[in-house]
Amino acid sequence: METHPIFLPMPTRPMAHCATVTALPDGVLLAAWYAGSREGADDVAILSAICLGGVWSEPRLIVQIPGHSVGQPVFLPRANDEVWLFFVIIDGLEPPSLLHRAADSVSLVSGWRRAQPFWQRSLDGGKTWEAPQQIMDYPGLMFRSHPLILPGSIILPSYDENTWQSRMLLSGDDGNTWRLSQPISTPPGNIQPCLAPLSGGRLLAYLRTGGSGGWIWRTISLDQGETWEAPTPTVLPNPNSGIDLLRLQSGKLVLAYNPSDRLRTPLCVAISGEDERWQARRTLEQGQGEFSYPALAQTSDESIHLVYTYKRQHIQHTRFTESWLAGEESEHAI
Repeated sequence: METHPIFLPMPTRPMAHCATVTALPDGVLLAAWYAGSREGADDVAILSAICLGGVWSEPRLIVQIPGHSVGQPVFLPRANDEVWLFFVIIDGLEPPSLLHRAADSVSLVSGWRRAQPFWQRSLDGGKTWEAPQQIMDYPGLMFRSHPLILPGSIILPSYDENTWQSRMLLSGDDGNTWRLSQPISTPPGNIQPCLAPLSGGRLLAYLRTGGSGGWIWRTISLDQGETWEAPTPTVLPNPNSGIDLLRLQSGKLVLAYNPSDRLRTPLCVAISGEDERWQARRTLEQGQGEFSYPALAQTSDESIHLVYTYKRQHIQHTRFTESWLAGEESEHAI
């Protein structure tokens, strides 16, 4: 296991959060996150870095909208060095008195409920980007987790910040048009669904819980994300914070999450088969502070990569293998 910051803390952008990562076909890792003076401020922009040969490039600005905050970046790699970036632009900001109401990011109030969904395209592996385009007029429609490409369709996990319901954006024409699945509802509310394909054409979604925290919720789709079974709670704690779920090349599932019902620490990764019996867990970060919003990817050499928020100061990158995660020296079963 190896871990190091993607970049050192930036004095001009002291807050960094909500990273995403994807593996490009040539083995390059592409990461992005939002950074600025504080969450929701109109100086918040999306930055990106490229990892080649284990070395990260300097962060580069890829989305900045004057007078507006941006966030929630998610990549979708396509063929021939083409990459899509999904993100949101806040259409209007909360009054400063609300933005400064609390220092704790869990209770921080921002203008996310007025965020609008956008996307933009790169034709050179994320080095340069075309102008942003709005996907649809839907205030509060947000992103967090990586899309899935299925035969004849693209599924982009999304959620409604106003109703705290997860939804899927579905495209059957290679992203030219999008439509929404029916909402996925739970008693405490849920957002930020993470998807993993299972055998038999099933799709598994894990959902961040709402309210004051509690448990990760789960649901299954049998029709490529069109409809979803009634969600049920898992035994996995969730403090109302981001998670990520990834199906490995081996067929195993990896989950990154905070195993607490109220704190964004510790940060752990766990492995399971399709039976969702999480047999091993590793702790990557623990102690005071926020270690949150994990995002997973796997490269062609079978290495597993995780990026996450480190105390809102920078984005950390950890590389590990399936054998390390599932080895006998793993901490304990769940």
